[in-house]
Amino acid sequence: MRYVDFMDNFLAPTETCHTADNFGGVLTAAEYVGASGRDLMLGVALAYTVQSRFVDHANFMTRGFDHTAQLAFSVPAAAGRLLEMSEDQIAHGIAMAASSDASFANIRAKPLSQWKGLASAQSTLGAMNALFLARRGVQGPLAVIEGPDGIDNLLHMRVEIDWEHERYEGVVSSTIKKYNAQIHTQSAILCMIEMVRQQAFQADDVISIEADVTQITFDFTGGGLYGSDREKITTKEQADHSLPYLLAVALLDGAVMPAQFLPDRINRADVQRLLGKVVVRPDNQYTREYPTHMPAKITVRLKDGTVRTHTAQGFPGMPSQPFDAVDKFDALVDDRIDNLLSDEIKHAVQSLEIIQTRELTGLLAKVPDPG
Repeated sequence: MRYVDFMDNFLAPTETCHTADNFGGVLTAAEYVGASGRDLMLGVALAYTVQSRFVDHANFMTRGFDHTAQLAFSVPAAAGRLLEMSEDQIAHGIAMAASSDASFANIRAKPLSQWKGLASAQSTLGAMNALFLARRGVQGPLAVIEGPDGIDNLLHMRVEIDWEHERYEGVVSSTIKKYNAQIHTQSAILCMIEMVRQQAFQADDVISIEADVTQITFDFTGGGLYGSDREKITTKEQADHSLPYLLAVALLDGAVMPAQFLPDRINRADVQRLLGKVVVRPDNQYTREYPTHMPAKITVRLKDGTVRTHTAQGFPGMPSQPFDAVDKFDALVDDRIDNLLSDEIKHAVQSLEIIQTRELTGLLAKVPDPG
């Protein structure tokens, strides 16, 4: 459901998650029970909200857990509702999933592997398995958070979420990626692409590229907390989480889309040479402004002695800068499906409140296997 790495995120000061990782499990449950499109939408809103609340109110990643760990709460919560399970059954499903399917943050550490793009599917598989066991009466450790040796103990904090007053805001508070790259690099990529368009210069004239970014951008993609693989950018998994590669290819191609992650493009001499000229630095002021804003500044020094700079406070796709995702959809499916099927899928999504889930999945099933 998500391996292209182009899906939604929720941003918190020191944590993040891919809220769209919930979609596969929720869609599966909705199709399984023959739910309406409206119920599917409610399930997605519930899952997005549950996961984002755990990201906002807990510190999973800073304590060494991956952001797929919260799927153990969000997927059973939403899928269980669609399956019309009792509150008690859903609670046991969550308890079993949360206590048995935790994943670790080293999934995001360098050198990155293909598991980066597959770990959420494993977490969802475990969560759905636990949920169906609970549906058959199997019980789990309900004190998985606050009990002895529970999640509170592992996180060294009390996880307190006022569920009675939470609303279904997970979707509208999520961020949509504009570029096919790690979420915290989006502003810097926009900065580079805008700079090249507005201040024309050639890659061969570049002496250095300096990127001033938030601490979390540096940690994930610039050589910080999760390490550096600057000398080993040879795969998609490495490239889409490497700010040096992303800025280099953005300068050269004026785009960061799936085509920029084909093996031939990643390993071409021009981008490999240019990424070595990129320096990434965390900026304290930018870090303080995050996640309300995601500032970035790019400075390019040229052989003729001139210095070009450009800044961005965010990017289209943030909650404060919503954008129409239709163009993104069209670009991603352009060489995969014909115009008729594309239009049918878009119409189904736009009509989801009045159609059945199986009408949507029936159209998705017509998409040919790329392999």
